[in-house]
Amino acid sequence: MAKRKSGRASASTRRHGKGPVSEYAVIRSGPRKKRQAGPPAPRVSLHKKRAAWFRARVAWPLREAPLHRLEAERRRAVASLAPHAVAAAWELAGPTNIGGRCTSLVCDPADPNRIWIGAAGGGVWASTDAGQTWALKWRAKGPLQIGALAIDPSQPKTMYSGTGEANLSADSYPGNGIYRSTNSGASWRAWAISAKTGVPRRIGTIAVDPFDSKHVLVGGVGYGRVSAENDFGGLYATRDGGATWTRETFVSTGNYWCHHIVFDPTQAGRVFATVTGPGMASGIYRSTDGGASWTQLKTGLPSPDRIGRTTLALAPSNPRIMFAQCADAAGQNDRVLGVFRSSDGGNTWSNVAGSHFANEGQMSYGNAIAVHPTDPNQVICGGVDLHRTSDGGGSWRVASHWDADRGTSGYAHADHHALVMPAGAPGRVYSANDGGLDVSEDGGRTWTNRSAGLAISMYYDIDVAQTDARLFGGGAQDNGTLITITGGAGDAFELLGGDGGWMVVDPNDAGHIFASYQFGGMYRFRNGTSRSVAPPFKKEESGGIWMVYIAFDPNNANTVYTGNQRVYRTRNDGASWDALTPVLDGSPISAIEVAAANSKNVYVGTENGGFFRSLDGGATWSANLAGGALPGVMITRIETHPTNAADVLITSANFGNSHVFRSADAGATWTDIDGGKLPDVPHHALLLRPDAPGELWVCNDAGVYMSGDGGASWRNASGKLPPAMVVDLVYHTASKTLLAATYGRSIWRLRLA
Repeated sequence: MAKRKSGRASASTRRHGKGPVSEYAVIRSGPRKKRQAGPPAPRVSLHKKRAAWFRARVAWPLREAPLHRLEAERRRAVASLAPHAVAAAWELAGPTNIGGRCTSLVCDPADPNRIWIGAAGGGVWASTDAGQTWALKWRAKGPLQIGALAIDPSQPKTMYSGTGEANLSADSYPGNGIYRSTNSGASWRAWAISAKTGVPRRIGTIAVDPFDSKHVLVGGVGYGRVSAENDFGGLYATRDGGATWTRETFVSTGNYWCHHIVFDPTQAGRVFATVTGPGMASGIYRSTDGGASWTQLKTGLPSPDRIGRTTLALAPSNPRIMFAQCADAAGQNDRVLGVFRSSDGGNTWSNVAGSHFANEGQMSYGNAIAVHPTDPNQVICGGVDLHRTSDGGGSWRVASHWDADRGTSGYAHADHHALVMPAGAPGRVYSANDGGLDVSEDGGRTWTNRSAGLAISMYYDIDVAQTDARLFGGGAQDNGTLITITGGAGDAFELLGGDGGWMVVDPNDAGHIFASYQFGGMYRFRNGTSRSVAPPFKKEESGGIWMVYIAFDPNNANTVYTGNQRVYRTRNDGASWDALTPVLDGSPISAIEVAAANSKNVYVGTENGGFFRSLDGGATWSANLAGGALPGVMITRIETHPTNAADVLITSANFGNSHVFRSADAGATWTDIDGGKLPDVPHHALLLRPDAPGELWVCNDAGVYMSGDGGASWRNASGKLPPAMVVDLVYHTASKTLLAATYGRSIWRLRLA
């Protein structure tokens, strides 16, 4: 989740398609922000700012989205809404050559080429050739959010998958417990469901006792009491193969978090766990009786109240040698508190980090460590970048660079969540990170991304070129604005870096694109050039802005609208901007629509649920027209009828209300056309087919839904879509193709009649 990138490293030229040169023959990627000269600035934990934006979309007024409600609403929609006839024809559109956030990774102990990864929103995937090719191995009915994987050391065909991400971010759904496979991941069954066993809904670590397969320890995070429901993290244990579970209270009887659990493979009963808890309870714990009792390890370690999220690695060749990477719980920038080494089984520790990690941050989000299988002095640590030592911590070197050019040997994607140095492949290092999988074959000196075949991109939005269906793409979590100009699933490239925001394509010129990234950044792409065109937002009005919305005037491509807390417009393709409104309702602007039937009609929605309009091209603006008719939550999308500018539809986010509303008088009055028929989950987008405007499509966290009569009745159009959040829909008119962007399973397409 590295939020420091503002563009792509390379300005390489890419030619459109494989056919004749078109009017947009050359598209150049935007620049990537480099490290500044001089002393490096601290990396700060910016994922919390993104989480606030994400929460406004999917969870408010709750702390986070309740998975059980989503699953119940999905089941209700299947039971109550007839399926749409063509919904079974959904097909993957990609990308399959650029990864997404991966939280966990395990390797077959007998085969270093055979690995499994868990994706934050994309299920479990397997490779038999060290990541060269991939196959989806998550056919369970459980959630796609994977937080941890584990292999039973004594029965390697038995695997465990913990659902829900435990990386301390509020930008994805929790899970519903643990699933088990007895055939190396070919099939999965529910094993320990949270609602029945109490195990955490965000599981970050699973450890199977190498001396007793029925003894399994699980760690995760939780937020205490949420919406009248107990949601505790901590360490949980079963000693009877999952029949019964116990929440360990040696840290606290209240809420605490357990981040990592490691068994000693050579000594029965010896196991280590890392936790953060109240007061002086945080730190590293050891048990010598399989978890019946625990001892807090202190000698040589910092004060427990300084210790944040910690990961452990025991040297496979000598488990008494171990390393721990600790986050600083007291600092504001979430930095490395230290890398600690013990050579006596945890009795004493020494900090071997020196000053090397002074500027490494976001350790509560990306925190991983691994020790070489035969040489205990070779260690790899991961945070934002990777770091390696070959002398047990006497000296360190940066092993990867998030700001290097993609495809170069020094580049590995930022934010590392799991590291494995497998036995049987000396020098190989696997890293699961926000970009999928990076692999080194020389101990971390050089890296290759091996995400080809993984369809796990986490999109925020999507657009398609109306003049050429082959060009489509959108903003993706920590993987920039991804675009293809060939239409091929494996041909996506990064148009703009960082966290990709809104991308819009000129309806009459596929080579003319606006794209945004975090904190109000914006680039324009046209005639083979790219330039920054961000408006002069006032700082005091942009503090809560993560991604700004962008909208073309469909009748004048030089006119573009955007906004922070007020509306801005350019009439000269981004060369200059004018503020058209005062601050509207004090919240960020979340949706803008310029009516195709009349460009003078401009509609704006906000995160607070406000609705504003101009009927004279932005010269004057209404007061807030939401009144009591709209639910007062984030307006996620505004759509107008292709031939009637006063016919307006909106979708709204969040739970506990209707989500689709229509106005026949430009927003003066509203009609609820959801009426409780659609799932009560956050809705993200809607569209009217220009070639069949009575046909309305909406997408939400439960799937895709369609009405052929303007909202009077609805059909379930989710069909064979994976059970991921569907965050955006666009329609290519000439080819009659619907594109759906998901948060975790890339983009899908559906051919309509």
